[in-house]
Amino acid sequence: MNVFALPFGLFCALLAAPSAQAFPYVDLIDYPHKEANWDRFFALEGRLQHGFDAICGDTFCEGEYSDIRALRLRCSVDAVRGTVHECLWAFAASDLEVSRNDGTVVARQPTWLCRLPLEPSTPVEAFHTALAARNPLHDPLPGTSRSTYDGLTECIH
Repeated sequence: MNVFALPFGLFCALLAAPSAQAFPYVDLIDYPHKEANWDRFFALEGRLQHGFDAICGDTFCEGEYSDIRALRLRCSVDAVRGTVHECLWAFAASDLEVSRNDGTVVARQPTWLCRLPLEPSTPVEAFHTALAARNPLHDPLPGTSRSTYDGLTECIH
């Protein structure tokens, strides 16, 4: 009989338990385990970017910046509860103008970090289902009457 088997196994279990509780949040890509949501998440991000590009010229890109680009979307998940905690979508634009006085090119490159207007504790599956809809930019997010577009109009000026 190996007298060290049980204590070593118990030691390993105790060692692993605090780390699981110390970091309860993961990227949506890594929920429920590493890269499990990879394809599904990037398809979702692609649908949102396509929707943004389709309306940009008539909405956000009419004003001061005509070249606003969607950069990256990231969502955090409470891995213990299986709920989306927060999503941020990054955008950038640029403006280059020649100074008539001295010929220098003046540049402005604003960025925006826009929060998706999520209801607290939105289940991951409900989030994916809502954004897999026909019009993911305009359809309401789960548990709310607000859409991703609503969050962008509050964010991008």
